[in-house]
Amino acid sequence: MKNGKLVGSIKEVWRYPVKSMQGEQVARCDVTKQGVVGDRGWAIKDNNADEIRGVRKIPKLLHCQATYTHEPVRDSVPAVNITTPNGERLKAGDAECEEQLSTYLKRPVSVWPLQSSWNLKHYRLKELATSKDLRNQFGTDTTPDISSISLKLMLELAVFSTPLGRYYDCYPLHILTTSSLNTMREYDADGDFNTRRFRPSFLIETEDDQPGLAEFGWVGGILIIGETLIKIETRTVRCSMPAQPQSGLLKSAPVVKALVNHTDRHLGVYATVLKEGVVKQGDSVVFYQPSLMKAAQKMEPVRRFLKKRMMDTSLALNDFVADKFK
Repeated sequence: MKNGKLVGSIKEVWRYPVKSMQGEQVARCDVTKQGVVGDRGWAIKDNNADEIRGVRKIPKLLHCQATYTHEPVRDSVPAVNITTPNGERLKAGDAECEEQLSTYLKRPVSVWPLQSSWNLKHYRLKELATSKDLRNQFGTDTTPDISSISLKLMLELAVFSTPLGRYYDCYPLHILTTSSLNTMREYDADGDFNTRRFRPSFLIETEDDQPGLAEFGWVGGILIIGETLIKIETRTVRCSMPAQPQSGLLKSAPVVKALVNHTDRHLGVYATVLKEGVVKQGDSVVFYQPSLMKAAQKMEPVRRFLKKRMMDTSLALNDFVADKFK
């Protein structure tokens, strides 16, 4: 692409074999339209609730380490090993794995590989998501503004625990920059802004001319990374999860406080894949700005206002239905 600008290089590449468990840092990865190959290949289902659950409902998942038994490839989910803080080494699929994991989590759970998008029952929430669910998820007394994600996705996540056919929360890729982490540390020196708290697919080491919350300025643009073309869709909205304790990291309430006070609860960006390929540590990151990007950015406050109104209406309807039929 013409008129591209070098904005950084890939410092870290991550994948997360089991949703909400510790991830693996790798030297390279294959990237498809569904994201990093092997990312969120498995998830935990709460058998009592009959729902896929993540760290927001089962915080102890963050203390478990998950690794693949062999390298994942496209359209194939390898077996995964799970290590609990107690030192137990479990293998997903073995009979004793779910029993021991249930004992550790203090609830009956099952471990599921990624299912087809046609398996609606597997992904469906038992009840429509309500404003109370959203407040609990974000740890706030008021309904948070999540209008930075698409309306289609907001409506899908009101009915299903994750996007159909995937175990990630919103979009295939999550991208974070060193400049943003450094900026957050300047905002609040008491916060522990460790990369692992924010679970990116890629951490980009930014060039000196990309200060502050650099990736926010890339929304609507395209990144050329290795063999891939990646479209930056929106800023990443943050719940209370980054503050939670996890393996090797203590609880850090100042992290969320700084996000609330300085970034409207956003950090990093979500992205989709336009061209598949390989991404490696050290790959240059080139930013391309489409001709209509600036105009789209100027219209973004209007779009977010309208989406928020529609979201509020949808949540109010969900609240009414939930109250009526509880």
